[in-house]
Amino acid sequence: MFIGHYASAFALKGAVPKASLGMLFIATQFVDILFFPFVNLGIERLKIVPHYTASTHFDLEYYPYTHGLLATVLWSLLFYLMYGLFFLKGKKHAKQVALVMGLAVLSHWFADLIVHTPDLPLLGDHSPKMGFGLWNHKHLTFATEVGLLVLGLVYYLRKTSGNTFWGKYGAILFTGFMIFAGYLNLYVLPPAENTMALMVSALVSYGIFGVIAALVDRARWGNVA
Repeated sequence: MFIGHYASAFALKGAVPKASLGMLFIATQFVDILFFPFVNLGIERLKIVPHYTASTHFDLEYYPYTHGLLATVLWSLLFYLMYGLFFLKGKKHAKQVALVMGLAVLSHWFADLIVHTPDLPLLGDHSPKMGFGLWNHKHLTFATEVGLLVLGLVYYLRKTSGNTFWGKYGAILFTGFMIFAGYLNLYVLPPAENTMALMVSALVSYGIFGVIAALVDRARWGNVA
């Protein structure tokens, strides 16, 4: 899953307005931010296989350290502790904001569960693996990601407000941009030539989306943490 992950960022921001939407965007992709460097360091394994499924070119061979359920729970706890310690120490609502950051990290596994083939381990690599396989149906994958993203956006818009043009419409325009990026990723762009190129494109995308989300959020009420 790509843009659908950001639905939880919007929703968690709506639930706890003091949280930073930009940081929530980073948190929802945190395990993937680790995954691509892990692949290039040889810790985990991914093969680029054109049309491996109808929606992806990834044969995800081995990634228990980032995409196992147990590992994701541990990463979410670490993110919760580190964010609270280094970014929010002494601030009001620190525990609440750190908690939603941890939940954003955890949400990644459950969003991936919808689309992945059965390759998400519960524990280690030899444990049972899960995945509902929506990636085998490209149009349903895109519709699901868009639907989740729009639902998250609607909740975010209902829970926050803005007075300027960018404050009122920035999040909507940004979501449209993400949907367009998701369309290009799914229907237009060829597979990356190698895992290094894939890592660079993924990390740049996550960074750009995080920065734009932070700018959008500044134009709306309730974004101080």
